[in-house]
Amino acid sequence: MRLSTHYMFQHNIDSVSKAIAGGNDIYTRLSSGQTLLKPSDDPAGASQAVTLQMALANMSQYDTSRTYAQDALGQEDTTLTSISNILTGNLSEKIVAGGNGAYSDKDRQALATELKGIRDNLRDLGNTRNSSGRYIFSGYKTGTEPFSEDGGYQGGDTAMTQKVGDSVVMQVGHTGADLFMSGTDDDLLVSLDKAIAALNQPVTDDEDRQALQSTLDSVNISVKHNIDNLGKIQAEVGTNLQQIESLGFSADAQKITIQSRLQQTVGSDPDTQISLISQSKMSEFALSSSMMVFQTMQKMSIFNFVS
Repeated sequence: MRLSTHYMFQHNIDSVSKAIAGGNDIYTRLSSGQTLLKPSDDPAGASQAVTLQMALANMSQYDTSRTYAQDALGQEDTTLTSISNILTGNLSEKIVAGGNGAYSDKDRQALATELKGIRDNLRDLGNTRNSSGRYIFSGYKTGTEPFSEDGGYQGGDTAMTQKVGDSVVMQVGHTGADLFMSGTDDDLLVSLDKAIAALNQPVTDDEDRQALQSTLDSVNISVKHNIDNLGKIQAEVGTNLQQIESLGFSADAQKITIQSRLQQTVGSDPDTQISLISQSKMSEFALSSSMMVFQTMQKMSIFNFVS
């Protein structure tokens, strides 16, 4: 009888202890917001969680890369628009006007001064810097001013690129050589310098006038070629901006899927948390019941006798 009573007493103590331990375990998982607290809880799940967390980390890096690329392309697009406004404004008309037979040498010099202002404005736009003080049209030589005073291009030969996805490397800028067709027969700044120099030369006879007209016609052709070239660059920038936006939407959807899988793996999803709350209620009930039984057994005379 003593052995049986002792067994019942010990069994009840064990039940209370297990109920307390089980409740504490559930409360710990509830307070941490997930069921997977250490690898031994679920080795396979822990391994899967690490894989999913790495995937999210990589996606976060690509998010940052796309933000950088979008900012770079956005600034380039704004600068290209400013250049386009100059080229497609009345620049060609001004160049054509330089061949007007009614113009005096003084008139042509005044026009040359005006063209020099436009030329310098274009050079300044070609030397645009980003918020970090880096030149956006110098390729990878971002610390080198693209265009010198004489209009020569001195930046890098390779345009900047950025990895914006798992297998997507995108060009996020153009070199100044691409921008103004530097080093070609249609080099914009060099062509404008030719027009300016020709307009500053006195015109004394028909030969001088013919030479001036020939130079101005050639410069105008170069301006038109630069307008076409600029349009192509703007189209490339616009296409890349659209692709970045599309990649962002796709990444956001994929991120939601991975985050959901990670929550399910570590047990932080709503369904698992609701289940934990239910288990905590059941644990409270089990502990309360065990305590009531234990207290009742303590009051039994047989236990008083045993003690």
